[in-house]
Amino acid sequence: MTEADNRTEAGGAHVPRQGSVPTVRDNPFATVGHPVHGAAHVGRADQIRVLRQRVLDQPTAGATAIIGPPRIGKSSLAYHLFMRPEVLAEYPRLIPVWMNVRTGGGIDQVVRRLVEDVWEALGERAPEQDRRITAAYERAVAPGMRWVEAQTETQEFLRLVRRRGWRVVLIMDEFDAAREVFRSQPGTFQALREFAYNLDWNIGLVTTSRRELREIVDMADPDESTFAGIFRSVFLTCFDETDLTELVRRVDGVDPDDLVRTTQRLAELSGGHPYLASVLLDRVCSADAAPQPLVQALDRHVEPLPAEFSYYYRDLTGLLDADGRLRALLEVVLGPQLVVTPDDAQVLLQQGLIVVRDGTYRAFSQDFQEYLTLIGRQLGHWDQWMAVEGRVRELVEAGFTERYGEEWPDELRAKRPKLAATLDKCEELRARELRAYGARASTRLLDFTYPRDLFDLMASHWDIFGKLIGKDKAYWSERFSLLAKVRNPMVHNRMSVVTPVEQRMFGVYCEELMDLLDRLADG
Repeated sequence: MTEADNRTEAGGAHVPRQGSVPTVRDNPFATVGHPVHGAAHVGRADQIRVLRQRVLDQPTAGATAIIGPPRIGKSSLAYHLFMRPEVLAEYPRLIPVWMNVRTGGGIDQVVRRLVEDVWEALGERAPEQDRRITAAYERAVAPGMRWVEAQTETQEFLRLVRRRGWRVVLIMDEFDAAREVFRSQPGTFQALREFAYNLDWNIGLVTTSRRELREIVDMADPDESTFAGIFRSVFLTCFDETDLTELVRRVDGVDPDDLVRTTQRLAELSGGHPYLASVLLDRVCSADAAPQPLVQALDRHVEPLPAEFSYYYRDLTGLLDADGRLRALLEVVLGPQLVVTPDDAQVLLQQGLIVVRDGTYRAFSQDFQEYLTLIGRQLGHWDQWMAVEGRVRELVEAGFTERYGEEWPDELRAKRPKLAATLDKCEELRARELRAYGARASTRLLDFTYPRDLFDLMASHWDIFGKLIGKDKAYWSERFSLLAKVRNPMVHNRMSVVTPVEQRMFGVYCEELMDLLDRLADG
């Protein structure tokens, strides 16, 4: 624990140093990326209350699953609540056992380690054990037993531990790995359920995972359908304003106005994601710079955002893709909604990957929204209308390039000044994406246009495009107006504002344009 951690009030806020203001801030976020606990752990009051009530404060411990996306604070919460020495002072009869499922081996190894860790804790805190419990321990760890015998002896040992007033809590971290680790061992989940559910020994079973338990069990052993039924799920999402304010307050010497502005700016940049917010605060606190308001120091580190942001997005979308959920996320926040269901959206909302803003589903932060826009374009999940838009953009770009050459945007500004605002908007969006994503960003200016933009560009040079697509401007103006009208609600999951007739006409106009573009491509 750092000096900065030690200089805290009970609420987690740092006490400023006396005397002159230092030229470099203390950095309570220097170990960002590692689990946090004690004074470093902020927020999650509701989840902590549920876990305390369910696992620690009742005569019978209840099985509980802590669920959330990567780096949202699942392991930190579990460690903070169950593993710190301060917790043992508050609950002197608690025996917490921490186990990483990914490295813990099969169920026989899990059970043996549970017994050994409980016995070690008893030896440290109550060295004088009676002969009966000692004999039960020796039988439980005896070599060469079959699994059924080992399970029975372990249950007897845990029963005696419970009867002597001890509460065992087993924290199974990274429980997603159970779908692989336990796949070859039928009955594993039933055995774990029995350890938690039977009142004779009743260990408190706590898991941390990205997926819900039913999914994990279905992947490993579909017959074990009753395992998840004994759990209560506690979902972790991004920090709300209160928790994010508490996180910012860990920085020394932030006055109230600066605290409010910094919290708001951090919410904009990170969406309240605790890891991403801590990455930014680490950059600010570790910078060797003259003292200045925290919000100003923060803005010095956002153009571009730290590489950890894109690394996190890449890892997160990779996991979602492996789970088959990436398409659902893309359809919910980008559209069109072709295979995604309302239930899919609710799951994504519950997991904190999306939020509702102005009645629309959006990614948890604007920066992540822009990242999804980038990969959505690359992965080709935008289907019918995106395919049409892409080909119309190619048509427009080819027409202007043939007339004006590669520098056609500059020529277009000179020839049609009214289009300058549209081109400037596209260049601003392109520059923002380039700053954020470097070589992965699109360099094509027209990738940042919308249906009405494309029609306005074509209408400005009807002598080029009218010959290609036929009909008159009024005919195509009507079609592009409807495409624009339906496209935005489709992108933002608000198709309820679009009438069934408009939806059908949208499909008809897309097919008409696609047929036209196919004929042009065929010569």
